[in-house]
Amino acid sequence: MTSEVLMLNKDAVVIAADSAVTTGRDPHPRYSKAANKIFDLSIHGNVAVTIFAAAEIDRVPWELALKQFRRQDSKNAQLPKLEDYVGALVAYLKGNPSLFPAAVRADLLKKQFFWAARFVLEQVGIKFPDFINSSKTSGERIAAWGKGEAIVAQELGARSYQDPLTHIDHQNIIAQSAALQAELATLIANTPEYLHADVAKLTLLAIESLVKQPTEFISYTGLVFAGYGEEEIFPSFIHIEMYGHIGDTLLWKKVNNYAITHDNDAFILPFAQSSMIDRFTDGFDNTLNGIIYRESLNSYNYVVSDLIASGLAIPSAVSDSIIAKRHPEFMKAWVHKNWDLNFHPLRRVLNSLSVSEMGHLAESLLVLEELRERVTSPSESVGGPIDVVVVTKAEGLLWLKRKHFFNPQLNSRYLNRSKSDYN
Repeated sequence: MTSEVLMLNKDAVVIAADSAVTTGRDPHPRYSKAANKIFDLSIHGNVAVTIFAAAEIDRVPWELALKQFRRQDSKNAQLPKLEDYVGALVAYLKGNPSLFPAAVRADLLKKQFFWAARFVLEQVGIKFPDFINSSKTSGERIAAWGKGEAIVAQELGARSYQDPLTHIDHQNIIAQSAALQAELATLIANTPEYLHADVAKLTLLAIESLVKQPTEFISYTGLVFAGYGEEEIFPSFIHIEMYGHIGDTLLWKKVNNYAITHDNDAFILPFAQSSMIDRFTDGFDNTLNGIIYRESLNSYNYVVSDLIASGLAIPSAVSDSIIAKRHPEFMKAWVHKNWDLNFHPLRRVLNSLSVSEMGHLAESLLVLEELRERVTSPSESVGGPIDVVVVTKAEGLLWLKRKHFFNPQLNSRYLNRSKSDYN
């Protein structure tokens, strides 16, 4: 887990990130407080990128991939728009034989196929629990599989391909279905829970699921690009999710973006672990939002029950229709009221903050998030040194705070190499 915050106004964009990273899985996860999450993407110092969620792309650390891209980018002039850097990075990563050899991508595809198969099996088990119920007869479990498989097939058939995947990717994986099916059959034979699945049909469903709903079961990395293109006067950011290669296709999607303009106000946005930051910026977090949603819905239903108990005849169709209309209106109203009292005034203040004040605010928000995590959770998933970077149109990328795994003053050759990179 991680915690990051981005803010921008007409003067600059500021990013702050903690250094916590979790490796391994339960019951023995390992926590480190030395991860780098903010990177200078361009040799020209006009774009920063921060990462969260998965620290690797297809078994390659993002730190290595991004720095290799920057080395290549050093040969080029600044790109016109920030979005051009997104496209340039995607083009660099796509099928890169040095970072992602064909053999590695083939092995990844096999693992992704198995994840897809498990996802399909779990969906069938949810829809028809008899399929995985060991107390049922073989006939009952096979029948349950058949019903579930038919529904999943129908749902997948109605889906479009997950952009940028196409029918070509689908056919390329189907061409490998015989080998995939053979390995899947061995896996199923050693998994009693799923013994009654039809492996041939499961293979085809898993392949279709892999090209139509891969984001349901493949991990991703969030990448936030922030800064300026050569033609841009004010800063902007673009948030994407990168899932890695599926065969020869690099799977990614755009999530969010915002650009400061002459008319657009300042903006602040947290990423990953952000409950305390959300409370500061919005007046509430997802936990509070969920509590209010559930309790208010219960209260609406209690009111109807009390009215019926008092002798009023209220058909369920009428009460359900009223609640279905009024409850979302209530949720929308209280959220917007909180934004009016918290988020929008904060944005107005951000418009006038200096660069140093923005940096201090960003760091303070992460300190607040780390403090809450430390006293309420044993996971240690937020913490460590806080890195803060600022990008301005005139000065370019500058570090306000930055950790090193080495002492720069003891490494003069490194400093000389860094200087030569920018000459």
